Amino acid sequence: MPSEGAGATLRPSVLAWTHGVTSGGVGLAALAPFSPVSVDPFLLAVLLSPVAGVFAFVWGLLWGSFANVVIHRVPRGLSVLRPRSRCSACETPIAGYDNIPVVSYLLLRGKCRHCGEPFSLRYLMVELLAGVLSFALYMKVVYVPLVAGGGPQLLAWQLWFAFGLCLLVITYVDLDYWIIPDVIVLPMAVVGVLLSVLVPELLGVEWVEALLAAGFGYGMFAGIRWIYLRWRGIEALGLGDAKLLLMVGAFTGLPGLVWTVGAGAVQGLLVSVPLLLMGRGIANSDLHEIHGDDPELGEEDPDGAVTGRRVPFGPFLAVAALEFVLLRDVLEGWLGVVAG
Repeated sequence: MPSEGAGATLRPSVLAWTHGVTSGGVGLAALAPFSPVSVDPFLLAVLLSPVAGVFAFVWGLLWGSFANVVIHRVPRGLSVLRPRSRCSACETPIAGYDNIPVVSYLLLRGKCRHCGEPFSLRYLMVELLAGVLSFALYMKVVYVPLVAGGGPQLLAWQLWFAFGLCLLVITYVDLDYWIIPDVIVLPMAVVGVLLSVLVPELLGVEWVEALLAAGFGYGMFAGIRWIYLRWRGIEALGLGDAKLLLMVGAFTGLPGLVWTVGAGAVQGLLVSVPLLLMGRGIANSDLHEIHGDDPELGEEDPDGAVTGRRVPFGPFLAVAALEFVLLRDVLEGWLGVVAG
């Protein structure tokens, strides 16, 4: 959409199985082709304990609470740091004990303690989604590689979690405002490129591929947008979607970009067409009410069930990018077979 401005040793049979297992995008064979990585026993016990998994989930809940703030304030041009969170109905600041992720929502039954106005269920859902995302990435990037004999990849876990959290925020902002904020996608794209240059093993993408994927993702969507503006005078794709692919390409490389565009388009059709046929929209707002009578947006056909209707594409791209991050091993192999 438019842009806004166990032990330290493993049996040989297990080692043979670990050859090619990825950790943060890097094959463990690159870390230890013939023997496990030496890890401090105490650190290993901590990272493989159930407590670590619980911590990963709670860590995600905390950042999910912050994501709710970003979703609400960034599109409005407000600071995400000040003022404190407050009830939108009575403007009473929310006390710290009423701002505990998930717990406070459940104890208060989703209502303001002072005026009784209900809070949106979205606040709970975003926190839970962020918690599940953090836990899933911890298991994939830290836990599984450790069991397989690799080293701890805590920094890679946090980088991928930050990437996923940005995608979560982008999804809801695009659904509400038909925009993908530059302040989110552009800095993350820069981070992805810098990491590919300085420490490519963290994300598993070399700098040449990161630059190619980022440039191709942006150029492809920006090019389609330009063609439609030139020949039909309307936007077919928002420049925000192009910037989103800039970030996705920088973090995931060419395979991630291919999956994001292809799977995002297919899933968008599978979800959008049935909803439109039933007379329901995808977004939570009307495009023209948000962005006014911009002629480049074109006119929707009020009598058309599907054709001529506009839907935000960013959420489908974001979901597909998350699918690639979580299922990278399987999808890269599948994409390689298809390409071959």
